[in-house]
Amino acid sequence: MPLLTPCVMPLIDRLVKMLLPREDRFFDLLVKGAEIAESSTHIMKRLCEDGDGAGRTALVKEMQDTEHAADAVIHEVYDALNRTFVTPIDRSDIYDLATHLEDIVDLNHATAMQLEVHVIGSIPAGSLELANLCVQAGAEVKAAVEKLRGLKHLDQVRAHCTQTSRLEHEGDVIYRGQMKALFRNEEQNAVRLIQHKEFLEGLERVLDAFDHTGGSLSAIVIKNG
Repeated sequence: MPLLTPCVMPLIDRLVKMLLPREDRFFDLLVKGAEIAESSTHIMKRLCEDGDGAGRTALVKEMQDTEHAADAVIHEVYDALNRTFVTPIDRSDIYDLATHLEDIVDLNHATAMQLEVHVIGSIPAGSLELANLCVQAGAEVKAAVEKLRGLKHLDQVRAHCTQTSRLEHEGDVIYRGQMKALFRNEEQNAVRLIQHKEFLEGLERVLDAFDHTGGSLSAIVIKNG
């Protein structure tokens, strides 16, 4: 039997994918992951608004529950990938996007836990501004993931990714300004400086995670455009 030439192999691959059923429920799982990621940003915003109020413990518990929900989704995605031969988009892209969505929730959870583990009193200045940017980024990412289904609105997905990147850059400016003020005003209180520094870093990492998620979405747009 003659060997198949390299130019024939992609054609056969496309024909196989056309003939086999596609597992579109991956889109449902990715949307669910994006919804949970967005939900975690709203909890963080409420934590920053509450300051050192009595509602903090309940909000941290709510964040823990959200993190468990994100874990459940990622495990379902991994299990489905192992059991599915043909996926609606490259399995590596599904894995990458799902992992980044979970990272957002994990980072929000880790940042929220600092309030109790580090016994942080007042929320550092700039936290609510960063949390608001995270909420906006969450909305952009969720909208982008929702528009992946069918791969018919990739220009809109790209636009949402651009907005997410813009929000991350805006957050960098706020973060750098607050860190400068922190080291200027809290130099005599090392414990408070460390507490506030790490909390602000946590919020900044969440924005970075949203930007990384946008990168995963952009890769899907490029491959399927």
